[in-house]
Amino acid sequence: MRRFRRIDWFKLVLGVSVALKSAPALAVEHVDLKLVLATDVSGSISNDELWLERRGTAAAFLYPDVIKAIEGGALGRIAVAMIDFSSPGFGKTVIDWRIVHDRASASAFAQAILKIPRTPGNRTSISNALELGAELIRSSENTIVATRSVIDVAGDGPNNDGKSVGGMLERVTSRGIAVNGLAIMDENANGFFPGLDRYYQGCVAGGRGAFVIVVRSFRDFGSAMRRKLIREISQTENGFNLTQNARNFLFKTVAAAAPETSPPILRPERNGYSIACNVRDDSARK
Repeated sequence: MRRFRRIDWFKLVLGVSVALKSAPALAVEHVDLKLVLATDVSGSISNDELWLERRGTAAAFLYPDVIKAIEGGALGRIAVAMIDFSSPGFGKTVIDWRIVHDRASASAFAQAILKIPRTPGNRTSISNALELGAELIRSSENTIVATRSVIDVAGDGPNNDGKSVGGMLERVTSRGIAVNGLAIMDENANGFFPGLDRYYQGCVAGGRGAFVIVVRSFRDFGSAMRRKLIREISQTENGFNLTQNARNFLFKTVAAAAPETSPPILRPERNGYSIACNVRDDSARK
């Protein structure tokens, strides 16, 4: 009886050993870009305006030239996550990392965007958006390896709550993460903030290749996001990470699609806002 127990124990140990050896290791995804999309859901953003942001972002990922940019990269795949930001403590990840590499995966990501419920919040903490985005990128280092990392901040107002946005931007960019901005300057919207384009230039955008695009109406958010994604996905630190055919196709497509009134690409620069990035007055509470 004791002999049988020894044999059974030996078989059990052997079986566990074989199972451990044959179990697949955690897969590591290699991508051209890790992209965090940070969406402003503060009190100045109405439900209709938020829907225009959601729908515009989803539509951008379905656009053929965006998919072409993804497929034309060196690895032909990107990792994308989304966060909603407003007041500190309310910011949250609404879509965790998804790998997008073709039309089907882009469509799945777009459908996920359209299903996100509104995240509650009040004021605007861009610094919290940067902090959350940087942590998403850092915490995925062992499972997703990217050539570049970018946080894409889209909003209609300045940082008026939470930590210093200037200090947070310095910490984020020191880790090699670029921050791009999509400044919404809709004069018919409740949250219109004059000079937001210069504010994003001086306080929000930073890092290698960083830029800002300005949209003058929430209804144009989708086309601005599409243009922004193409540039973010295609651009490397030293040029464009595309095959020659993909590069030619995209440049022709963007040139044909961009009307003469399209806002220019703005680069980060030190301006009057660079020393006053945290707006605290009552007129900027949302």
